[in-house]
Amino acid sequence: MVLAAVVDALAVRGCRFVVVGSGARQLLGEQVTPADLDVVVGAEEGDRYRLVEALIDLGAVVHDSGGDRVIDHSTRLPWEWGWSVSTCHGSVDVIVRFIDDTTIRDHDQLATDVRLASGTVVRCHATRWSG
Repeated sequence: MVLAAVVDALAVRGCRFVVVGSGARQLLGEQVTPADLDVVVGAEEGDRYRLVEALIDLGAVVHDSGGDRVIDHSTRLPWEWGWSVSTCHGSVDVIVRFIDDTTIRDHDQLATDVRLASGTVVRCHATRWSG
């Protein structure tokens, strides 16, 4: 998983997001190897547009009940909760709202800024799975 490449693509498009889970823990300096990147995203219309543009730039393929589809401008995404995509840099779980009803607003309040080698500043909230 190449976290920085995906995060940079989201940042270039001006996406509003917070990295959570093991990806956030790695970016914050913990010795962990994430299997994928988990991002909580904004769901306003502008947020959606910028995210779709970034996913198109990444050549992302969405995995849902309709099968695997390359994301383009006509792709309908499940904005209520979230979905998984694959990119050439690894898998990304895009989360709009968690089961506990938390959203980007909640996670951003708890997040810490991390500056990547590229200069991109990323918001990270080092959540842990409790199940």
